[in-house]
Amino acid sequence: MVVSVLRHGLNFLLPIIGVFFIGALPYLFFSNVQGIEAVARLLQSGAIKNALFLNQDLGFYFDAYLHKIGLLMGKILTISNVEYYESQQMKYMFPTILPYFYTSLKLVVSAFFLAVVVAILFALLIKSLPGKIQKPIRFFFFSMESLPDIFIIAMLQYIVILVYRNTGHLLFSIAYSKFEPTFYFPVICLAILPTLFLVRTLLFLLDDEDSKVYVEFARAKGIKYSLILYVHMLRNSLVSLFYHSKTIYWLLLSSLFIVEYIMGIPGITKFMLDNGPTTPDVVTVSVLLMFVPFYIIFTAISYTLNHKLGRKEEEVA
Repeated sequence: MVVSVLRHGLNFLLPIIGVFFIGALPYLFFSNVQGIEAVARLLQSGAIKNALFLNQDLGFYFDAYLHKIGLLMGKILTISNVEYYESQQMKYMFPTILPYFYTSLKLVVSAFFLAVVVAILFALLIKSLPGKIQKPIRFFFFSMESLPDIFIIAMLQYIVILVYRNTGHLLFSIAYSKFEPTFYFPVICLAILPTLFLVRTLLFLLDDEDSKVYVEFARAKGIKYSLILYVHMLRNSLVSLFYHSKTIYWLLLSSLFIVEYIMGIPGITKFMLDNGPTTPDVVTVSVLLMFVPFYIIFTAISYTLNHKLGRKEEEVA
């Protein structure tokens, strides 16, 4: 029990420490980060037109780097409000950042559930088909998974525009505006790659279940294969599929930044791009917000499943 708690605690702390180390990198390489921040704020306000006059010494400044990491850690661990620069004044990051965070969170959660549902339907449909038909369909899904996010998003936008030009009917709003905020289209774009990954993984798990003794025994007793597939094989596969949820979440996050930027969605990406150049702490806090809640939820569900199923940590690592 103690080993399990220590292991989960270490797995939780290491990525968080890594975020702090990455967020403070400017202080490691530049001698005067505060001067860079000040110039960025002047550029943002329009007081100056360029920063060609700025002269920075490149090197390794470990003292300033470690001091910044300790300072930011101290603020967050003591629940002190972190400040950022906006509209020519310093503001508290909380609760200003929360609406941006909630917007991104809604997109990620909606895309996650959409990907899971669609992947289950596709995997069951493919698994129900004859072997000769399955092979080209599986190859198609596996090939699509290699396509980059931005290509898929651009193709979906082009399809929506093409349909609108030929029918006059706009399927989805493909860009955000205050008068017509978009929600369904970015969710669909976010769900594409996780869906492809889930279909491949779920098919692999179903194939593994198909080779087990209980399936042969059930078929020998005359039970329909569809019933075995939809009830027993699917249930066992979904439990194993949960342990791939970390990968699914990282896929969603990697696509989230692209989707929000291309469609102009006021999510966590916009907050980082608008305020990150003048206050690097914004990036660190934003990444922590997107990581910590998910990890806590995942760990809690994982612990519950392991406890009910009697699994050891090594079996699901």
